[in-house]
Amino acid sequence: MSLFIVTFTPHFKKNVIRELVSVDELINVKGVFSDSIVLVASTKKSRDFIDGLIKKNPISIKHIMPVMKTGKIKGKLDTDKQILHNAAIDITNMTKGKEFAVQCRIVDGKLDYSAKDIEVFLGQYFYQKGLMPSFSDNELRNEDIDIVSILINKDNYYLGFSNSKENLNSHSDEYRICSKEGRKISRAENKLKEALVKFNITLDGKGIALDVGGAPGGWRKVLIDYEFKVIAVDPSELHPDLQQHPRLKHFKCRIEKLNFNNYFDIIVNDMNIEPVDTAKIMNSLSAVLKEDGIAIVTLKLPKNPEEAINKAKKILNEQYDVLKIKSLFHNRQEVTVLIKKRIK
Repeated sequence: MSLFIVTFTPHFKKNVIRELVSVDELINVKGVFSDSIVLVASTKKSRDFIDGLIKKNPISIKHIMPVMKTGKIKGKLDTDKQILHNAAIDITNMTKGKEFAVQCRIVDGKLDYSAKDIEVFLGQYFYQKGLMPSFSDNELRNEDIDIVSILINKDNYYLGFSNSKENLNSHSDEYRICSKEGRKISRAENKLKEALVKFNITLDGKGIALDVGGAPGGWRKVLIDYEFKVIAVDPSELHPDLQQHPRLKHFKCRIEKLNFNNYFDIIVNDMNIEPVDTAKIMNSLSAVLKEDGIAIVTLKLPKNPEEAINKAKKILNEQYDVLKIKSLFHNRQEVTVLIKKRIK
């Protein structure tokens, strides 16, 4: 038997169970830490289960960590540092010079310390042993590093050691990373930033971007920061900070009212409409997307997420290659989709 802690958006709980069962039909929920974090037990060996999950490329599971060591804490920093230190030494196996990160989450507990206190203490220990700290909570990234994962729930700790790729995400809590910078326009800024990192997209800022929906303008703010010229289409008002920007042109109408002579390097769409309608709109825009262009789209999923995703994907496949679909940390009742124009 192998144990894992799984993180997800509560709205997709049923989908998460289906994704886990697709790898191990006898998967069992052993504990519920919150509405978005559970402890599960697999009948398979840890390596086999993770390999199977990665092969399935799950949409709804955001993060998974192996549980190799469990125990009790006392609730006092000096004592708990040593408890977690001793447990970490037992399960880690890192080569000198290898990049690593310590990621700690405190789900529930009346403690006199923070998750950061534990990360710093263990990080300093491994650094003194000749390992190279990555500081994975400083920015969103996709890096191949060793992760010491810790979750504390009440007076219990759960500890695991794995590669960041095996966790399905480079960090267990990307809200924490983005909250350091805050947001200037809206929450959606961080949603697009996370998508670019998760989908391993590098933008050079050359050319023109089309931003459909998504007022007050978080996504277009990100595109402007990458130095794109941006055409925004939304019946609602833009954020005041964007209204006079020289590289932004706003059409205050519905996208169906416009015909474009431009050819766009990237199209983004965060419209709050039915998934099939989003897919149809994206198909109608495929003619004005450059042949090597990409699009990033959110599908809003108020009910029956799996069915809605499949219907939208079928429509998108008429004009695009659907490269990736993922429930990101900054998604709520939605998924983010990466598509590329199909060359006919």
